[in-house]
Amino acid sequence: MLDARTRRRVLWLALDVGVWSAVALLYAVQSAVRMGNGGQDAFPRIAIGSLVSFAPCVLLTPFVALLALRYRFGERTWRRSTVVHVAGLVAFIVVAGPMMVALEWLLPWQRFANPGGAIRWGALIYLAPDTLIYVLTVLAVQAVAYARETRERAIDEARLRAELADARLHALSAQLQPHFLFNTLHAISALVRAEPARAEQLLARLSDLLRHALRATTAIETSLGDELSFLEKYVDIQEARFGPRLEVTFDVGPGLADLRVPSLLLQPLVENAIRHGTSRRRNGHVEVSAHCVGASLSIRVRDDGVGLPVDRPLTEGIGLTTTRARLRQYYGDDFDFTLENRREGGAVCALTLPIRRGVAELPTEPHPEPMRSTA
Repeated sequence: MLDARTRRRVLWLALDVGVWSAVALLYAVQSAVRMGNGGQDAFPRIAIGSLVSFAPCVLLTPFVALLALRYRFGERTWRRSTVVHVAGLVAFIVVAGPMMVALEWLLPWQRFANPGGAIRWGALIYLAPDTLIYVLTVLAVQAVAYARETRERAIDEARLRAELADARLHALSAQLQPHFLFNTLHAISALVRAEPARAEQLLARLSDLLRHALRATTAIETSLGDELSFLEKYVDIQEARFGPRLEVTFDVGPGLADLRVPSLLLQPLVENAIRHGTSRRRNGHVEVSAHCVGASLSIRVRDDGVGLPVDRPLTEGIGLTTTRARLRQYYGDDFDFTLENRREGGAVCALTLPIRRGVAELPTEPHPEPMRSTA
């Protein structure tokens, strides 16, 4: 097996031979057409002679290509490159012309009366075509080199943009974890003295939740099933805190567990519904639903709380602001995220996301469908 460098050399050599052979045969066809019927019988000789004449181009093109790559015409290098290529052109003419004449003289049907003189004057005989060959070769090589560099630069820029987007997503995800942990510990601390048994129960559930959350530290996405499993643990803590005052139910369509979504997507939405909605009432209900609508995933978090303020602009907290920023970084403009009042009271946070399937970065836990109702 050839290594990558050797394969590239073989490819360039094959390209060199192939291009000049094609040019030689086209030149032979042109010469035969000019000769009319007499050229039909002599075409094999014309073709062989043309291939022999262009053989120096095959031999010298790699050196011209190396010179073209080493000395390119740029804004700051064009003077030096011009001097170098003028010298290279002179050398090419001096070498290629006599070589062409010498190889043609070796053909049995093409003998010169004075071969020595013809070889010496070969540079002048092929001055025009050799000049054109050198210039076109330099331009073609540099054009290919610039095109390749442009493509590689575009690939590098795309990779950098992807890495930047990934870094931003990780940074935004990292903002959510301490925010979530602080709010959960605050909920537990409120019960330490009043209800120590319940506080101990919440700490045990929090440990399970943190083990789950730590697995998502380095992941920017997970499966919907894993996200719902994480949300259930969070809801258990909130239910233990509020008791019968809080009811959370789930309505998840079948076959959605393997859909990919940003990690820690639902917890801030449910936390917002509990904190700003149902926690202000004696009894409250939060419903989390997820269904496929066409080619999109529709997620709704509804509450029957006091609703959004209508007399002043809505100020989004860290959870909603970070979630919106993560969605924009993750999906670009291909998503919808709205928060509005419901006609029957309360508010609804609506997400419409593109469906993305596949194996998520985190292993999913077994998750029954449909989701259970918690109360």
